[in-house]
Amino acid sequence: MRRNAPSKAFILAAGFGTRMLPLSRDLPKPMMPLWGRPILEHVLLLLRNWGVRDVLINAHHRPGELVRWAAGRPVAGLRVNFSFEPEILGTGGALRRAAWFLDKRPFWLINADVAADLDPAPLLRAFARARPLAALWLHPSLGPRTVSMENGLVTSFHAPVPGSEGTFTFCGLHLLSPRILDYLPAEGFAGIVPAYERATKRGERIAGVCVPDSFWADLGTPRQYLDAHAAVRQARLDGKPGGRLFARMPRPAGARVQGWAAIPCSVRIAAGCRIENAVAWEGARLGPRTRITDAIVGRDAVVNEPVRFLAGRGDRVLDDAEQKALQQYGWPAAQATVLPFGPRGSARAFARIRRGSQSLILVRYDSARAENALQVPHTRFLARFGFPVPAVRLDQPAARLALLEDAGDRCLRDVVLCSRPNRIELLYERILDQAARLHETGTRRAQQEHLPLMQPFTPKLYRWERELFVTHFLRNAGRASAGEIRRIRRELAGIAARLNRAPRVLLHRDLQSSNILLKRGLPVFIDFQGMRFGPAAYDLASLLCDPYVALPEPLQEKLLRHYARRRPSDPSAIRLFRPAAVERLAQALGAYGQLSAQPGLESFARFIPPALRLLRRALGRSPALPVLAAVTERLLSRESSGRR
Repeated sequence: MRRNAPSKAFILAAGFGTRMLPLSRDLPKPMMPLWGRPILEHVLLLLRNWGVRDVLINAHHRPGELVRWAAGRPVAGLRVNFSFEPEILGTGGALRRAAWFLDKRPFWLINADVAADLDPAPLLRAFARARPLAALWLHPSLGPRTVSMENGLVTSFHAPVPGSEGTFTFCGLHLLSPRILDYLPAEGFAGIVPAYERATKRGERIAGVCVPDSFWADLGTPRQYLDAHAAVRQARLDGKPGGRLFARMPRPAGARVQGWAAIPCSVRIAAGCRIENAVAWEGARLGPRTRITDAIVGRDAVVNEPVRFLAGRGDRVLDDAEQKALQQYGWPAAQATVLPFGPRGSARAFARIRRGSQSLILVRYDSARAENALQVPHTRFLARFGFPVPAVRLDQPAARLALLEDAGDRCLRDVVLCSRPNRIELLYERILDQAARLHETGTRRAQQEHLPLMQPFTPKLYRWERELFVTHFLRNAGRASAGEIRRIRRELAGIAARLNRAPRVLLHRDLQSSNILLKRGLPVFIDFQGMRFGPAAYDLASLLCDPYVALPEPLQEKLLRHYARRRPSDPSAIRLFRPAAVERLAQALGAYGQLSAQPGLESFARFIPPALRLLRRALGRSPALPVLAAVTERLLSRESSGRR
């Protein structure tokens, strides 16, 4: 390494690891293994290879894990110190606190949650040539690309159009002058970006450097953590940068492995276990019925079932309130295995908790959406008149959590995709029988009991659905013109006026196939916390025009007749089915557009084409909506031709 290379580095390791929850309750993110080595060790080895001799690591979340590891596994050639933060300070605040460690020479500042393999020479050259306040490692194609750069200098950290030409992703590595301290507050929490922005206003320059033949992977979320393992392995196979982060691990004995498996020797694996592209941490036990697919198993977790996201031992991955609730139910957290569900499009978190052959569903929610607090009261209300819902095992509204009966994970959507037509018809008839019961008995009982509900369907709610469609679908994926949007608003307002005149019944509100579980062949309904009064046709449209399954039109018509026989007292439910389908599908397209733009929820985009096809079907008999019909045809034509 060159003589002018920095000999000091500051590693940022104090974060809470929020995006890695619940695994970050077990291990702080820098200590999570990447191909058998803690991420922090990879960072230390990289810095040592660059000529660094003194390292300072800031710590806040689970600091004992970091210190014990550093004491037990020192990296030869490095002196490691820690800066403890009783209250987290942010990058700028951490630097101010670490002023004692710095001298007059440049130093490295690096995040402890990235996988990196690069030659530092381009950063050193940029720093020596321009004498900037900082040189930042940027990537031209990966990541969110929110940094703007011109002529090698950063012009903004908040690009107006992320991902557009001239934007880059900051990769978590700075080469910094100690002059940065001049732009930091004397104490308290502070970010580094505001410091950079203050500095540029006073004439300082921030260099941006794209390093060729480099490797970068963000390890912020469980999905990114798994993807990083795959990318490192592929780099090793291809002989490219990043391959040095790979450590060969023994093939799991007794297991059937497809793809790759990053599993240490301490993991006990029973014969019959199947593993595909998975990570397991020290001390895990995998039973013969274990099927791990694109998933992570945490320390000491005991698993004997399919794992498609992650699994952890209860006392390691549950927070204090969750452990207390489980204890109150009679289950010691250390004897439980927690299998969180993957990212969802709601402000709630779900996990299956297993203890031997028994299981529960843990629900956590926040107060951001009022409907979330209604789930348990609504569950008990529905159960009182025999509507099939999971039983409430424990309710702790002060902690915003509940334990529910586990009704399994076979939802209607999954069953429909692999069932014969006569089986599908029978299932839907049973579901429609229950829907009719909700609309008749549920309506009467809700009125009698003055059940707290969400706002009924009114012009205001229809307008909200309409704007969701416009904002998150028509303007983006739909590429509709301002004139088209204006006319479509008027068309949908006419639909809403018709629906608003219909008799109101108690609605599930989100009666789609993913919210109907099948237990011993019978339906069990979930996600009804948004119940409200509205037109029965809305529930029918949600169920029979569901993009997740896209029922054929003849079956759709047959099932409508079945419902009509169950509720002859409300002919509007059938008469308004097509307008309700247009309303519901527009709402669904808006939701898919909004959700698919969020990290970890991109998969919702795959439901846009079937939703458009169902919308075209519903519009086929609605001549009063010509503009929406034309835009729908244009989008379907673009989709079929493969154009974006």
